[in-house]
Amino acid sequence: MANLKQIDEALTYYLRPQTFPLAIRMCESEKELPNKTRTPQKDVGITVSLCHAINMARRYGWTIAVDKFQSCYVAGISMGFLPLLPDVVDGSFQESLGLWGMNKKQAAAAIQNLPKFEYGKYKNVLMSPLNRATFEPHLILVYGNPAQIWMLLTGYLTGTGKTGLDTTLAIGAGCTTYITRTIEKDECQCTLLSLGERLIPHTQDYECAFSIPMSKIEKTIQGLEIGHKIGVFRYPIPTFLRYDSPHPPGYDKMLSHLLGKES
Repeated sequence: MANLKQIDEALTYYLRPQTFPLAIRMCESEKELPNKTRTPQKDVGITVSLCHAINMARRYGWTIAVDKFQSCYVAGISMGFLPLLPDVVDGSFQESLGLWGMNKKQAAAAIQNLPKFEYGKYKNVLMSPLNRATFEPHLILVYGNPAQIWMLLTGYLTGTGKTGLDTTLAIGAGCTTYITRTIEKDECQCTLLSLGERLIPHTQDYECAFSIPMSKIEKTIQGLEIGHKIGVFRYPIPTFLRYDSPHPPGYDKMLSHLLGKES
């Protein structure tokens, strides 16, 4: 297993995130869940959505897992927990409920374009702070402000030698991008977090998310290290301060007077 504590230390050093970077794994069986893994209904006494649980993990430091009973249908379909019924596939049921304000055609297109795992393949989404995870994750998820996310993107591009990152922005659950799409494409994803995470709020307006599949984490850390060494790509972003301080009118004359330099 990758040394997750070392990865966490590197991300903490180079990015200084305000919440725990997370290790996330899609589990095919409950047997994959570590001892003392929390489940919302059993251990917390509440029903939560997937993004709600993710925010518990990154803010409370919990190891937590959700299953098909998590409360967001979009996440449930994307994770392969819930079946795609005919009236959902064609959009008619969503239209009857007025979901997202979409008509039947729009709702059908949204379901078709939603990244989703095979129904029934996975039983749980498992998440834990990187420095506490005892399992092999499929991806690492980091929340941060735009400057921190830019740092991660820079590290990834520098480390892999790529010139850009193709990502998809869509209406709906951010988890479908930072979990499902990341695993499906085996590629980093940058996510502008959507309504579900901001409504409660779980996530602040200044936060974005960046997900890194385990196949890309080593190169991303190497890129962060290179950027830090050259002194340009650092967080907090370096500020140019080598200029004479400006002052209000009269300051220069007052200083000269106090220094005895008056002509």
